[in-house]
Parts: sequence; structure tokens; C-alpha cells
Amino acid sequence: MRNTSRDSELEEPTNSEIHCELCDDRRWFVVAPTEDSPAAARTVVPCKCQERVWGVRSSDRIRQYSDLGPLERLTFDTVELGTRDTFSDPSSFREAYHAAQRFATDRQGWLVLSGPSGTGKTHLAAAVGNALVEAGQPVRFVSVPDLLDHLRSAFDPAVGAQYDQIFLQAIEAPLLILDDLGAQSSTAWADEKLDQIITQRYNRRLPTLVTTGFRFEELGDRLRTRLGDPYFSTVIHIKAGSRTPDSSDSGLGARLAETMTFDSFSTRGATGATTAQKRSLSEAFEAARVFAEHPSGWLYLAGPTGVGKTHLAAAIVGESIKQDREVLFRFVPDLLDDLRRSFGPAGTRSFDYTFNAVRDVDVLVLDDLGAEASTAWAEEKLYQLIVHRHDALMPTVFTSRTALETIGGAESRITSRYSEAIVSRLSDANVVAERYLSAPDFRHRGSAPRPGAPRAKSTRR
Repeated sequence: MRNTSRDSELEEPTNSEIHCELCDDRRWFVVAPTEDSPAAARTVVPCKCQERVWGVRSSDRIRQYSDLGPLERLTFDTVELGTRDTFSDPSSFREAYHAAQRFATDRQGWLVLSGPSGTGKTHLAAAVGNALVEAGQPVRFVSVPDLLDHLRSAFDPAVGAQYDQIFLQAIEAPLLILDDLGAQSSTAWADEKLDQIITQRYNRRLPTLVTTGFRFEELGDRLRTRLGDPYFSTVIHIKAGSRTPDSSDSGLGARLAETMTFDSFSTRGATGATTAQKRSLSEAFEAARVFAEHPSGWLYLAGPTGVGKTHLAAAIVGESIKQDREVLFRFVPDLLDDLRRSFGPAGTRSFDYTFNAVRDVDVLVLDDLGAEASTAWAEEKLYQLIVHRHDALMPTVFTSRTALETIGGAESRITSRYSEAIVSRLSDANVVAERYLSAPDFRHRGSAPRPGAPRAKSTRR
């Protein structure tokens, strides 16, 4: 006789190879008394094909289907409510916590949780998923960037069935959790796929939980229409907590934060500084100190290398941190490198996330403007950044080796098709205050002996 059991072990089909005409590869059936029955009245039952797909008992199948993986540890029991406001505002987080619990129980409508990174949105979303798994209810947890990456990799005529399966799992999931909406690379293709998934689930009133790092009003019109339906959706914004910012949050290195303060800045200049040069240092110091105390408009610190521009910029960052302001310090060439890396599929964070974090920060310090490689792409990103902050009158500090009166000239490093638009905004006297530091290079101050310092003894006899 033929050993069929051994043959089946050798030829065990994979999940993507098993096609079920009964459920059309959805793996689940939703049974409802009527087509318009609410989610709580519906019963979700597994298709018989699941035994072939996963070969495990029902509870384990539900766990595997959820795709929660390492997030199994995030439950409602591990949520810290209390009064801690380190990362999120306690009042808004408590509201989101109770809404998540109700959603896990009722499984009706849509729940949208928005808020800055680190406020606990994913923890609450995973807690909902784990609660449903424990109750024997199927749920699908999907990171939006990962979902789109999987769809891209499967979008090939040779593996079209796999693409269809991934896409249908998102559309047909009895309850879907879409985590980190907006963190994906924004392309026309990605936007189209997301729109199809969300629109399909919206039209069919399938329970869905969405988390996003954007404020609701920052989402596109179509997303707001579906996610914000007052008769169907609950939208809760979790506010950031009062965690005291530090230099690591600001992008300012520990050495600069420690050494470059207002107290350590010398207005006397290096050896050989003239009275006029010392006056320029004093005027720049006073302008930077006033800006740090009351950030308003733009401050442009110009001058040759080593005169103290970055020192004053770093001091502004330090003072902003003390006043609990959201501040970001970026060396312009490094910023553009980060944006280039995030622009490709290998980026750990999406371009939109990285760019918006810089564009929308309360106080932005851009160090060494003009030192970046002058390419059309770099100038376009700078143009978009500068125009946004200029139009919104957002406090911004620039340091540059180029004075504003020469920034648009032939010798300027900023020369491209966007230069005129950038220079126009940097030269807006109603917004920008310029201080030019003209002094000897501080870094050469050790080249001359200090007054009164003992001279080395001669070895000549």
C-alpha cells in the first residue's frame, strides 16, 4: 500500500498555496441575522480550510491569524493609568483607554486614536487585539507601512494570488487594527491601496481601529470623511505629556549641550579682536538671548568659521529645553542626508514623518545653511521647509557663513532654481533679524601665548 500520510508530510502546502472556494481564501465567515445587523449581533466562525492552513487548534489559529506576535505582552493589565504624565496627558489617555475597552467589548463602529509618537496608541491598539484573542474573537493587527511593503513585494504577476490574499485579509478581516496610519511612504500607489481598504470597510461597516501620529485635521479629505463619520466613528486625540525635554530629544549632542551655553560665550572675542568685532559679538549674544527667552520670528546668525554662531544657536536650544519648549537642532547637511535615506524603501521611518517632524517643531535651529550639497532635490526640500515656516511665522534660527546681503550672489552656496524664492523669505525684514559676527576664529585662540604665561625655557647653552 502507498503511504499517503508520509506523502502529505513531504508535500505539505503553504498558506498561500491553499485555495478554498468555500470562503474564497478569507478563512472566516461572518454570520448575521440580517445584512444591517450591528457587529455585536454577528458571529464569526472559522472556515474548515483553517485546519489545513495552520494545522492547530482553534484558539491557536486565532492567535496566529491576529499577527500580534511580540505585541502579545501589551494588554489592558499592563497599561499604566494613574497620574503619570511622562509621555501622554493623563486625561486624554484615560479617555482613549476607556474607549478602547468599550471597543473591545462592543466591536462596533470605528475607533481612531491619534497623537504624537510615544503616547501609548499602539499599546491600546494591541490591548484591544489581545483582549479579543483571549475571548476567542478573530482580529487582524496590521502595521500600515508593513502592509504596504508586503503588498509591494507581492505585486507581481507570478505571485498574484499572494497579493490578492494579503489585500483581501485587510479588507475582509472580521475586525481590523490599522496601526501607524500616515507613517508609510506616501505615493500614489500606496494612497490608492489604503483608500480601497478603508473605503471597502467603511461601506460595509466592518469594525476597525486606526492609530495615527497625525492630528485628525492633518489627514486628507477622503480619510477624514471616512474616519470621522460622527454616526459611526469615535475619534480621540491623545495629547503629549509634560515630559521634560532634553538634549537627546532636540538633536543637540551632549558635548554641545554641556559646553555651548550663554554663560560660556565670550563677547570679548579671540586675541586681537577689535572694538567693532567685540561689539558684533555682544549684539549677536543679546539677540540670541532675547530670542531664547521669547521665540518670535527668525534669527539669522552669519559670519566666518569659528566666530561663535553655532555656540549661540546651541545656547538657544539649551534655554528652550529649560523652558519646556519643543525644539530641534539640525546641521543642514545631516538633515538632508536623513531625508534622502528616509525617501527610499529602506528607510526605517517614512520621509513624511521625518520631514514633518522638522517642519512643524515649535522652535527650529538650522546650523550651517549653505554647507549642504547644492542639488535640485536638496533645494526643493529646503524651499518647502522655509516656505512653510515663513508662512506660519514659526520661530526659526539659521546659522550661515554667508551674509544675507550676498546670499543670492554668484559667490553664494545657495544657487539653484529655488534660490530666489528662498532668498526672498530669508531677506524679509518683517520676519528676519540678522546679526553678523565679525571676529577672529575662536578656535585659533590657543596659537598665541596667554598674557603672563611663562615661556618655555631655552635649551640653548
